[in-house]
Amino acid sequence: MTAMAATATRRTSRAGVRRERHEASYTLLISVIALVAIGVVMVYSASSVRSYISTSDPGSQGFQQGIWAALGLVLMFAASRVDFRVLRYAAIPVFVLTMVLLAIVLIPGIGTSAFGSRRWLFLPGIGGFQPAELAKLAVCLYLAHWLDRRGIEARGLANGLLPFAILVAPGFLLIALEPDLGTAGVYAAASLAIFFMAGANMLYLGAIGAAVMGVAYHMVTQTEYQLQRIDSFLDPFKDPLHHGYNAVQSLMALALGGITGAGLGASRQKYLYLPAPSTDFIFAIIGEEWGLIGTLTVLALFVMVAYQGYRIAIQAPDTFSGLLAAGITTWLVAQACINMMVVTALLPVTGIPLPFISYGGSALTINLVAVGILLSISRETTQTGSLIDAVFGVGRRDRRAHLPRAGRRKGTARRAARG
Repeated sequence: MTAMAATATRRTSRAGVRRERHEASYTLLISVIALVAIGVVMVYSASSVRSYISTSDPGSQGFQQGIWAALGLVLMFAASRVDFRVLRYAAIPVFVLTMVLLAIVLIPGIGTSAFGSRRWLFLPGIGGFQPAELAKLAVCLYLAHWLDRRGIEARGLANGLLPFAILVAPGFLLIALEPDLGTAGVYAAASLAIFFMAGANMLYLGAIGAAVMGVAYHMVTQTEYQLQRIDSFLDPFKDPLHHGYNAVQSLMALALGGITGAGLGASRQKYLYLPAPSTDFIFAIIGEEWGLIGTLTVLALFVMVAYQGYRIAIQAPDTFSGLLAAGITTWLVAQACINMMVVTALLPVTGIPLPFISYGGSALTINLVAVGILLSISRETTQTGSLIDAVFGVGRRDRRAHLPRAGRRKGTARRAARG
């Protein structure tokens, strides 16, 4: 018995002490599945008119969305069962590959251009693929890995701010040059969230935010159609049939829905009035067919995703997983907020889809894989303490989560390993 105990102790010492695995966050899982289900139904409804005109089949986009949703849910389940620690090995290769794809998509003749932006690569058997969608996951993986290795050095200038800016800037600029300022903003928001959770100096964070705003302002002022979008945002009814058309039609859809909506499939705006009804403006169709009740339901589901995602990040078993969870959650929530604010005319029009709901196979699949990673992390989160206690605790600890590294032993476990 003594020999067996000694052997077990040596194995524990080599492998490190890991947290006990438990069930994944069912609240997060149910919220995401509900959003995906709403997305499949609404894509079918919102795209029916345009699909019938282009293919004589009103359900073609809805059927495709259902297939991608099924594939994405399978990949989400697979990702939730994989130990998130192995993602460290993929962080650098995936990040480098993504930067290459972001550069390739800008090459005329290779990248596919539509609506004034060059964002898509055509892949045989898959169709259109947006490297920018993969870039959001890639930057979360790599920054979580890199900042975990840096530790407290992330607060410095030479070892923190400067290399962070060098790593994030190329992806941000390549996405912005497509141009796709909405996705570039989400990319920057996720990166800054990870940097913040890693204990970055608040002054440096402010400097990075100011730099991002400066670059965005320069790009907007140098592009005529971007300036027109700003002008139409300030007063969409000034030119309701041209530059302000998208915003006016979106607001009209929400107004027609009222409190309870016109009914599923009864939208009028999808009859070639509202542009991109199954992608960028699908939230407006939800408002028209499901009314205020439907839009608040979708909003509540995203609030639940945010709550559970940040809870997982704060209670994560190690620094790498905590940073990764914070980045993924910020990416999904920031993108949802931008899309809904554009639909309600609170932001200028940008071509950014609503996560889990808008039509698009590559975006939906990558989003669900990201949720699978969150679920994997949630299987090893701590089960004590409230989210409020954790948030105020982070503030008292100088804004750094100070999560234990994987395999780190403390207290009784450390004495047992020595013993």
